[in-house]
Amino acid sequence: MIRVRPFRAWRPAPHTAHLVGSRSFLTYTPEQLREKLAGNPYSFLHIVHADHDRAGLTRAEHFDAVRRKFDEFTQEGFLQREEKPAFYLYEQSCATFTSMGLIGAVSVADYDEGRVKVHEQTLTAREEIFTEYLEHTGINAEPVLLAVPGSPDLEVRLAELAKGNTLYDFCTTDKIRHRFWKVDAPSEIDALVGHFKQLDALYIADGHHRSASSARLAMTTGAQGEDPKAWCLAYMVPQTQLHIFNFDRVVSGLNGHSPASFLEALGKTGRLTALPNGPERCAPAGHVQVRTQVGWHLLELPKTAGANVTEALDASMLSSAVLGPLLGIADLRTDPRIRFIPGTDPMAALDKLVDSGKADVAFNLCAVPFESLAAVADARGMMPPKTTWVEPKLRSGLTIYSLKDN
Repeated sequence: MIRVRPFRAWRPAPHTAHLVGSRSFLTYTPEQLREKLAGNPYSFLHIVHADHDRAGLTRAEHFDAVRRKFDEFTQEGFLQREEKPAFYLYEQSCATFTSMGLIGAVSVADYDEGRVKVHEQTLTAREEIFTEYLEHTGINAEPVLLAVPGSPDLEVRLAELAKGNTLYDFCTTDKIRHRFWKVDAPSEIDALVGHFKQLDALYIADGHHRSASSARLAMTTGAQGEDPKAWCLAYMVPQTQLHIFNFDRVVSGLNGHSPASFLEALGKTGRLTALPNGPERCAPAGHVQVRTQVGWHLLELPKTAGANVTEALDASMLSSAVLGPLLGIADLRTDPRIRFIPGTDPMAALDKLVDSGKADVAFNLCAVPFESLAAVADARGMMPPKTTWVEPKLRSGLTIYSLKDN
């Protein structure tokens, strides 16, 4: 049984939603961030980056500044509070994908008790930072992205709700259209709550640290039951409308090899075939496409008898057969020689990195299907870092969950 509930959101007025919503400030360069802050007084970036012009603040002081700026936004009317709890239907659409799901609160107890399933290891230090952020700011503005497995009934219900009037409808400069609907009719709320009660599990697609920090906050504050701190803001998307892309690897340095000797060593790990016509858009399952100064090759990854579901992932096999033994990369999280490129980027990005000398080798992997992600989570396994790039990527500040009251 999955426990979900509506909440009284803080949200922008419809005519300013396109100005308030923002990507994570970490995705902007310093120059882009300065331009956004200077050119748009409504941007949620002013809240999350409230002290951008001040240096030397402690973490707690920074988080307190975030809360003060949030309060300024509410006092100026940039953000308004809903009078009663609601769910929100949210759709993103662009040339390559459409995703529609439900924004609501999910019980932290479902995470603690293993019904909200994980496939990625979290870092304690990051959990502590996010927990402190929640404690000081009292708001959660970035929903965890959760996959709802096998839910055709939910898709039908959401499609029916989407026939109503939109709350927001706007496009962003990345050519994505964003549409929101408010769901606050008691009968519709009851039907949605009832649907999730019938589910055995949800799967974290993006936001492992956010989920873990919400659980840590509930534990440290003793929050239970209907306490807002016992719930986590989530965007729940039917599995079929979740779009999982590959994450590629690029490495600087060949660990003493020349390009030729590296390819020779690669050929001893598995069948290596030259690709004179260039690569496919994505490597076939069980293979990796390799770009060096010599050109593109296709490597068949060696399979290990008796491998578990995590060890059988292409990313795991690449690490165990190539990145570790040949390139000396023991920890993908900390080794500065390796970088990760989202599979949404064009393949030409890998060519450019190698041709420019910014990388010596690039590895293109196939995307992990949802079934493999779920199998790893069900087995309580942990995928290698940066194995999946998942769309949709949510905007911050469009539906804000209050941890102080609901």
